[in-house]
Amino acid sequence: MKKYILLSFVFFLAAMALSAASTFQRETPVRQHGKEAGMLLDLGKISMGTLNDVEERKQYLSTVQLEKQRIQNYTLRMVYENAYTLYKQGDYQRAQEMAQTILSIDPNFKQAQTLSKQAQNMGTYGTTSEAQVIEAKFQEAARLYDSGRLVEANDKVNEILTLQPGNAKAQSWKNKIDHDIAKEYSRRGDVAEKNGEHKKALDAWYNALLMRKDDPKLIAKISDAENKLRKEQVDEYMKQALDFYNKGQYVESYAVFERITKIQPGDPRVQKYMSQLKNEIAAGYYTAGNRSYNSNKFDQAIAYWNNAKKWGADTATMDGLIKQARNAKENNLRIQQQRLVQAQQAAEAAVEQEEKEQEEKPEEVETVTVDNPVPGPSVIPGAEDPSELLPSGAMNRVSSEASAASRAKYIEGLDAFNQDDYERARQAWIVAKQLDPGNTDADLGLRKVEELLK
Repeated sequence: MKKYILLSFVFFLAAMALSAASTFQRETPVRQHGKEAGMLLDLGKISMGTLNDVEERKQYLSTVQLEKQRIQNYTLRMVYENAYTLYKQGDYQRAQEMAQTILSIDPNFKQAQTLSKQAQNMGTYGTTSEAQVIEAKFQEAARLYDSGRLVEANDKVNEILTLQPGNAKAQSWKNKIDHDIAKEYSRRGDVAEKNGEHKKALDAWYNALLMRKDDPKLIAKISDAENKLRKEQVDEYMKQALDFYNKGQYVESYAVFERITKIQPGDPRVQKYMSQLKNEIAAGYYTAGNRSYNSNKFDQAIAYWNNAKKWGADTATMDGLIKQARNAKENNLRIQQQRLVQAQQAAEAAVEQEEKEQEEKPEEVETVTVDNPVPGPSVIPGAEDPSELLPSGAMNRVSSEASAASRAKYIEGLDAFNQDDYERARQAWIVAKQLDPGNTDADLGLRKVEELLK
């Protein structure tokens, strides 16, 4: 959609300019800028379908924006030249209309502002000659110059040159005013440099350089100030980098040293620090990977060792450790799977045994109710509780199904424990104990996980 809007905008302005030019009987040739081969940027990728990196997309969008601005400036300049031609031919109304069209797109187009205002005056007050207008502007420029308002005086002279580009007097005035403005900028730069404000001094001197492009003294001042500013920036970054280093924040320290290399490439001291930091960062990742591996955190160990490789650790050694961790992870998963299968098999066997016992169990003898029982005690003489009639330990006996289910819950908790999910392991082992209070494995697991969760 953006592509079509941009193209429509360009073609509209171009058509407007060409339409105005075609009405001239004796057309003054419009200045040719040569073939603009790259004027219409190939916007085939405007959808960003082929750009994956975020930074790459930002750079591309910035390029598109700059190209759109260049196209606009080129087209507006072409329209302005035709408006100026209309003005010189005395067609003030159409000249003003075209100038206003330019200003509706770029309100800061100063030449269009001047042309629009002058065309309006000439159209309204036809008795006022251009020579009188120019003379009035000269007087205003002189008044502003005498009062020290150099920038405003310069703008007024630019208005004269807009109406009469070849006016020698206006060009002479412009050269004089430009020289004075450059001198003032140079003075401000000297004051700022004396106060140690290198950036402020550079801003002033660069403004002066726009008007005194071939001043060797000014160029030397700028070069010296840039070196001083660069040294200040390097010193500040060095302090930051060493502070990070002393705190053990090696990655952050390395990033600051990288900034220094962009300002001052090839500094041997910086290169030495960066080499040392890379070794220490790589060693840190290597050690962290070993700790994770010994704790059976294989994925984490692999990530650490990959980072160690990026920071310069021996690739062959790291690849060997990564392969070892992957094998260990596979073996660990295989063992856990085997345990789960064994638990399921045990549970199924327990169920089968229970069913078999039920089948082999003798039929219960039918109880006969006696209408007139023989009088006598209903419990064993001397027994204080009816439960004494039960065999010893009968109250604590659990069924085969409960025992198998308890064992399965224990295996589930073990699987969670190996994945460092201690809370899920604890809940599973609590259920295992509830199903079979005699499950000693669940007891041991609970004690271990309670220690880890403290």
